Amino acid sequence: MEPVKNKQQDLKSISKIEFRNLNDLIPFKKHPFTLYEGQRFTDMVESVRANGVIVPIVVRPAGDGKYEILSGHNRVKAAKEAGVDSIPALIRTGLTDEEALFIVTETNLMQRSFADLKHSERAVALTAHYEAMKKKSGYRSDLIEEIEELSGAPVGHRLKTRDQLGLQYGLGKTTIARYLRINKLIPALKELLDRNEIGMRAAEALSFLKSDEQALLVKALEKLPADGKKVSIMQADILKEKSSNEELTGSSILEILKPRYSDPKVKAVNLSGQFLSKHFSPEQSADEIEKIIGTALDMYFEKV
Repeated sequence: MEPVKNKQQDLKSISKIEFRNLNDLIPFKKHPFTLYEGQRFTDMVESVRANGVIVPIVVRPAGDGKYEILSGHNRVKAAKEAGVDSIPALIRTGLTDEEALFIVTETNLMQRSFADLKHSERAVALTAHYEAMKKKSGYRSDLIEEIEELSGAPVGHRLKTRDQLGLQYGLGKTTIARYLRINKLIPALKELLDRNEIGMRAAEALSFLKSDEQALLVKALEKLPADGKKVSIMQADILKEKSSNEELTGSSILEILKPRYSDPKVKAVNLSGQFLSKHFSPEQSADEIEKIIGTALDMYFEKV
């Protein structure tokens, strides 16, 4: 009868921890998460100066003596700022790109709130989790157990359906599906979404455009005046329909994006002063009130 291995033995059999020179470390290709800035980063630097890097980063071999960072981009950045030469690293070998991305997303969600992520970051994280659910592969629980062992931080439940994924993050099925679509946008359009220059529902429609058509769209937006560099839901739907018929060109995209001054299909709604007084003060401007209402509606439709 084969002896049962304990958890620590399992960890040693699949990984090893070494101290790696910071010059040997390279960031994850197309790392999808924003690194810490401001006071949060300053506090991390001071902690590294005082205590060193306590929790090992996670890396995989990248060839030529280099190692690709999967978890720990902020720790590496802080170590460089603190003047540290090397830090402990958990070296993982034999990972597929999908497994590597899963580690990147999972460990980032261990360290920050889902609500703190940009739309593009949420899309990457949800897509990685969704793919993990579909595959139902055993290696993922193995990876997460190992990371939990090293960090001491609990990781969210492993989910099996889109509904359960929505429950974990407090999102509706429609919003989950929307984020999975949004992850198909090219980086330039994801950036516009993160800057709120494109809304979620418009971004979903634009995700159906082919990559080269999305690139043409970005170029077309650059030609528009500063106050017109946005894509409405109606324009996005037209672009989606044209793309499905293989009719999109740079000139046709630009024509669709040109502002129209006809009456909008959605009629304006006048809000009473009594209603507005419940939520706003007399000192707030109409533009400020409109912006707050718009933000609240975006949050509402994320839950739908």
